[in-house]
Amino acid sequence: MIRLILPNSIQSHSEIIDLCCEKNVYYKQHILDNKDFILNKGNDYEIFSRANDLYILDSILPKSIHITGNLENQHMVKLYEYCLRNRRCGDVYNTIINLAKSPIIRCPFCGGVGTPTQLDHFLPKARYGHFSVLPYNLVPICKDCNTEYKKEFFPTSKDKQLIHPYLDDDCFFNQQWLYAEYEDDTVTYFVVPPDTWSEDKKEKVHFHFQTFNLAERFAENAVGPLSDLLNQIKDSKVNGMSKDMFESSIIDSVIRNESRVNYWKRVLFLAIKDKFLDIWSAN
Repeated sequence: MIRLILPNSIQSHSEIIDLCCEKNVYYKQHILDNKDFILNKGNDYEIFSRANDLYILDSILPKSIHITGNLENQHMVKLYEYCLRNRRCGDVYNTIINLAKSPIIRCPFCGGVGTPTQLDHFLPKARYGHFSVLPYNLVPICKDCNTEYKKEFFPTSKDKQLIHPYLDDDCFFNQQWLYAEYEDDTVTYFVVPPDTWSEDKKEKVHFHFQTFNLAERFAENAVGPLSDLLNQIKDSKVNGMSKDMFESSIIDSVIRNESRVNYWKRVLFLAIKDKFLDIWSAN
């Protein structure tokens, strides 16, 4: 929904492991003994994500508490919880969670409905401890998206995957697939992927939209701006503003100045513009 880019100040996966292992924790040797394995799986994570094949990891990674050698899943979970989160090793946690707190970015999963207050493992650490401190697997997220919708989700098939804020194809962020329709003072949001997209990408955007209940959440968010706009139309007509002037100075301005093509408010104003003659006449 919203593209995130890791800042240059974020250390590499290898450096983060070393920083965390500088703490005097009993399991650090288990991790260092198997560091190459962890790094190789981190490389697989990036490759599969960029190819829209992240679900493949579920079939090739161990599904037990044992990862490899003397390394257990709990060792990697503790590395994250004690070193990266609690001790703030390398300031990685703070840097990533602050990525999306800007009012022009916000939560990447719901397209800006919520403000990130938590750091989520895109692939849950309880199952995939391999990626517990992999920067690409750490995503800032709002509480609703994390606890109500995403939870401990992980992909197991190509047709049920979520949009990855760091690694997914640019088309999810730069091409419009979110639309809305205005009818009887209500707005309905829906998904129409471009015809040129492959079927797996169309399935992904539909699945993401449904998983995070975005039709309902966007519609709820639209209530306030829509009410304000209708009142603004009435006031403008009383003061002699023409329909064309209002449309160009208010409606078109919002659409033109919003760079995120799938932002719920931009899509709301596109829906209003489509029915603006009727809206203007009715108010």
